[in-house]
Parts: sequence; C-alpha cells; structure tokens
Amino acid sequence: MSDKIQFFALLFLAEVSGLTAVVLIGLFGGQFNREPGYRWDGSLNTFNYHPLLMIVGFIFLQGNGENIPFGAITYRVMVATGIQLPRPVVKLIHGGIQAFAFMLATVALVATFKYHKTQGWADMYHPHSWVGITAFSLYGLQLIIGFTFLLFPKFGSDALRSRVALIHVSSGRFMFIMLVATALMGMSEASIYDVVHSEQLPPAIIVSNTFCLCLLLFAATIVTILWNPNYGTKNQTEDCIELMESSHPLNA
Repeated sequence: MSDKIQFFALLFLAEVSGLTAVVLIGLFGGQFNREPGYRWDGSLNTFNYHPLLMIVGFIFLQGNGENIPFGAITYRVMVATGIQLPRPVVKLIHGGIQAFAFMLATVALVATFKYHKTQGWADMYHPHSWVGITAFSLYGLQLIIGFTFLLFPKFGSDALRSRVALIHVSSGRFMFIMLVATALMGMSEASIYDVVHSEQLPPAIIVSNTFCLCLLLFAATIVTILWNPNYGTKNQTEDCIELMESSHPLNA
C-alpha cells in the first residue's frame, strides 16, 4: 500500500472518529445527561455548551489545523491533492482556524463560570479545571506568539524566529495531546456528576464512554499522521529551514 493511500485511509479514520466524537458530545449534553438541552440561563443547560464547544474548537479544529505550515493535517491534504497556495495564505488559514478555536473555547469557559456562579459553586475545583485552564492559557500564548513572530509584524531576528518556529511546532503538538487528556478528564467528571444512574448501565454512560474511545482514536490517527515523515514533503518545514539557514554563521 502506497504512502498516499495510507495517508488518506488514516485521514478518513480521523475525520470519521472526530466527527463521531463531536456528535456524541452534542448528544450527551442535548439528550442524555440529567438536564439535557442548551440554554444560556446559568443552569446545567448552559454548562452543556462547555464540552461541545471545547471539543469542536480545541480538539477537532485543533487536530485538523494544528501547525499547518509545518506538517499538519490540512497542509498534508493540500500536498497530497496537489493544491498549491502561497505560504502567507496557508499561514492565514492556520491562524484563522486557531483563532476561531480559541473563540469557541472562550465561550465554553464563560459557560462554565456562569453555571458555577448561578449554582453558588466554587471555580477551579477539580484537576480537570486546573489542567484545562493551563491548556487554555498556553493556547492563547501560542496564538499570540505565532501571530506576532511568524505572521505579522514578525518580531525579532531570523535566528530568533527560527527558534520560535521550532518551539511553535513542538508545543502545538504537545498542547493537542494535553487538550485530549483534559477532555477525557472532563468526560469522566461529567459521567460522575451529570448522569442520573437510574439503571445499571444508562444510555448516557454508553454515549460518554463511546465518545472517549472515538476521541482516543481521533487523537491516535492525528498523531500518527503528524509524526510520520512519509505523509508529507520537505516543504513542510520550509519556513524553519529558511530561517535557520539565513541565520547560520557559515551563511553570514
């Protein structure tokens, strides 16, 4: 089987599992927890926006748009299909996806605080909250640094920006794994507190556990594609290479 066929097979598996996870988390909040539905009234219906928007933004969009110029899923699809776009356009697509994901996550975070305030509960109580707010903060920092150093106005020397670019790539992949772990922790918490155990194995638990398995499958396929050098081209690291070569002492 050729690398191209393997790539598209993994991509198909990633998209199916990722979209299934999105649908399942939407169903969990919309039909299967103890207060199903979506309303902005401070009840559990408000909190239901939190997992849905976090999964759409920080997992599905992040997984598909992570580090586009340097070997991410969207970029590799363009390479595999022969689509040619100028690198500034690719960077804008990447930045736009990441910014939209951050906006969704911000609304999701506000929904949580609104729910806790209405219920009179303390914030930042569970490990999920601590890890989640850390991931949210790092994501925002990654977005700001990536924009100002690599897109506009491109602060710093070539040598500095080459180092920033390499850190941007590795930290983006780490944050994807961190966000998946945070989502699994949150789903475990929701299964304990937001489900009424009226039967031995209620449908809500089946939905939540299946969601976790789909999320793991999505993460596994995304990581496999990102870490396999056969599913891309040398142009994926073009920005980093150009910056490093231009700042190398032998080229001075």
